[in-house]
Amino acid sequence: MNESQLVAQSYDFNALEQKATGLMDSGRHSDAIRIYFFMADGDPSLDAGYLGKRIAMCYEAMGMPYAAKYWYGRAVEENPEVRRDCKDARDRLEKVVTIDDLVSA
Repeated sequence: MNESQLVAQSYDFNALEQKATGLMDSGRHSDAIRIYFFMADGDPSLDAGYLGKRIAMCYEAMGMPYAAKYWYGRAVEENPEVRRDCKDARDRLEKVVTIDDLVSA
């Protein structure tokens, strides 16, 4: 077991989720993201896409649609059958998240 796995074991992930949800509810999305990234560190599945969804929700609430689109996509990749709401969110953002203004001649 590596050091980050040992540190992660010293936290109750249910308590972390409750704290992150409270931070989101109070508008502290960047702090919630810190907790979600901590929870995701070393978790290749992002808890079947749940953490990716929560990270995306934070980025979207912070007005960062490019990051939100990416993380909704990650959630769908991890669990396409369950994360249909994330697919819908990603599709919705697809219409506004472009780089056309940067690459058009």
